[in-house]
Amino acid sequence: MSDGFRRACLAVAVVIGCAYSAFQILHDVRVPVQLLPGVAARVNGHPIDADSVNRTVAGMDARMRRSETAARHDVLSRMIDEELLVQHALDSGAAQTNPEVRAALVRSAITRVNSEAAAEPVSEREVSGYFEAHKEAYAAPASFDVTALYFEAPASHADAASRAAAARAAIESGTPFEQVANSADPLPFAAPGAHVSPRTLANYFGPGIAEAVDHLAVGHTTEVTPLGNGVVFIYLNNKTPGETPSLASVRELVAADALRDRQERALEALLASLRQTAHVELATASR
Repeated sequence: MSDGFRRACLAVAVVIGCAYSAFQILHDVRVPVQLLPGVAARVNGHPIDADSVNRTVAGMDARMRRSETAARHDVLSRMIDEELLVQHALDSGAAQTNPEVRAALVRSAITRVNSEAAAEPVSEREVSGYFEAHKEAYAAPASFDVTALYFEAPASHADAASRAAAARAAIESGTPFEQVANSADPLPFAAPGAHVSPRTLANYFGPGIAEAVDHLAVGHTTEVTPLGNGVVFIYLNNKTPGETPSLASVRELVAADALRDRQERALEALLASLRQTAHVELATASR
């Protein structure tokens, strides 16, 4: 091998080595390039929004800023690092295996759908349509004027139940209520007043009796039910139906509910679309 050839090989090796070193150095350098308007940086092809950088800088405590330029540089650098970590997590499969990451992605997807659905204000037509379809949800509950007939059982619960059943049968057969009421014992607590709501009835006597009273006709009674050391039944003196308010009086509440309904329907539509294009395989149920 001639000296000239060896010198040529050595020169080529030096050039290659220098080129490789330069590439290694430049690989880690963030080189400014011309990006699309509104893009502050691009990380492996993924853009970082300039508005996000600006909002973060504007929200910083003025005492923490050395200057606007330095603050922007720090924020952008932190966002680039964050994007690199996100990409690394996705590449490593964390989105598929880490429950916290998966939950965060689900929350982010739902938040994005809700934000897009809320981008347009709820129209008057939408508010009135929702109100007409859900009037009963805004109606004030009915109220009741009731009398509770309690029969104590100091010795025998069966005796108290028998007395109550006889009193109830007398009322249902037409005996004047006042005459039958005198045979009852005092309630072990203060009786509820007139215009009692279903919730108040449930608090006093339990949800079962409250529901029964709601379906009673005036002048009739509920079934005999155990209560404390005795039994009780309820006589319905009067019932005031619930009133539906005007749309104007509850408009803000209806508009919020209509928007929430729009967001729920948007999420349902997205999931339906994703299911149509997804290939989902279910395991055969084991016997």
